Amino acid sequence: MIIVTYNIHYGIGKDQQYDLNRIVDLVRGADIIALQEVERNYGPPDGPSQPEDISALLPEYYWVFDASFDVDGCEQRQDGTILNRRRQHGQMLLSRWPILSKRYYPLPRLHIDSRFNMQMGVLEGVLEAPIGMLRVYDVHFGSASSEERERQALFLTALVQEAPYRGGAWTGPASEDPDRDWSAGIPQPPMPTNALVLGDFNMQPSSQEYEIITTTTDECNEPLLMDIWSKLNPGKDVLTWHPTSGRNAEEKSARLDYCFVTSELVSCAKSSWVDEEATGSDHQPVWAEFEVLESG
Repeated sequence: MIIVTYNIHYGIGKDQQYDLNRIVDLVRGADIIALQEVERNYGPPDGPSQPEDISALLPEYYWVFDASFDVDGCEQRQDGTILNRRRQHGQMLLSRWPILSKRYYPLPRLHIDSRFNMQMGVLEGVLEAPIGMLRVYDVHFGSASSEERERQALFLTALVQEAPYRGGAWTGPASEDPDRDWSAGIPQPPMPTNALVLGDFNMQPSSQEYEIITTTTDECNEPLLMDIWSKLNPGKDVLTWHPTSGRNAEEKSARLDYCFVTSELVSCAKSSWVDEEATGSDHQPVWAEFEVLESG
């Protein structure tokens, strides 16, 4: 099983050109794809709606999208009717297997006046993969404040740890009212213990927020989440984000994108790599491969 996480920078590449096709061509073939900085309805009324545009290019995948940043983008036509639109910025999760349930969690946020600071979030999908039932978290931390990211890291680790005990989209038996049976006659969706946590964390490995994520332990006093790149490539440095023109031009390249896994999945992790040649974004995609272990 191959997974990839990629902040697509709204489809704007290192050449400052908009091109979703090169992004899709790069991630095509992965079994699970986590994308960040996917947007809807920026620009004119006929502007791109990226979740739909990406899904049209990848029709063999199941997908979900949700927005952390969601503001009014409506327009009133000359005849008085309203074109209802939302300007959205969020995450998209694609899978070769059905996504059994989806939830979205806004991350903690500080009121910061000195920098633009938008609401960020975590997209959760549950699916059954060849390595078993999985929760997949598509994460995007804020870039404005390390204090804010520390709060986001604490929120994320608590979410990953507590979700199996809280249950899924619903718990309990199906409704006795056939007209309002939201279960549609199927069992309650699972909320497995195994999880992949993927995304753009806007943090470096030397940061306090990284330490929070990698030192939090589970109920067995084992690491809750492990950084697969560091586990499989010990001592090797890698950069996943590079500054481009604009407000980031004076910043230094950094490692900001990660694949974390819960402890039981570590034994399945086969390899992890970064595509350092990709040009479709200011970020580089991070990949990992997992193998199905024979039982008994």
